[in-house]
Amino acid sequence: MIADKLTGKQYVGSAYGDECIWQRWSAYAKDGHGGNRELQNLLSERGEKYKYNFKYSILEVCNMNLGNEYIIGRESYWKEVLQTREFGLNKN
Repeated sequence: MIADKLTGKQYVGSAYGDECIWQRWSAYAKDGHGGNRELQNLLSERGEKYKYNFKYSILEVCNMNLGNEYIIGRESYWKEVLQTREFGLNKN
């Protein structure tokens, strides 16, 4: 989960595939948005240095052998629980 420390809005994502969380967090560290449109828009509006207002957290650790569909399902679960589609930075 990525939380904007200034607004409190949250983004929930998942990491799966060969490199899992390392690949995802490397992308966020590089550009601040990891391809997420809402984070891209936020950084575009407020400037690249705004990414330093983001706090990163791991909500759940899953066994990679459970498969991508399972992990995507858990991502959806956390989006529902934290209401990040309605009040946060998730639009899907």
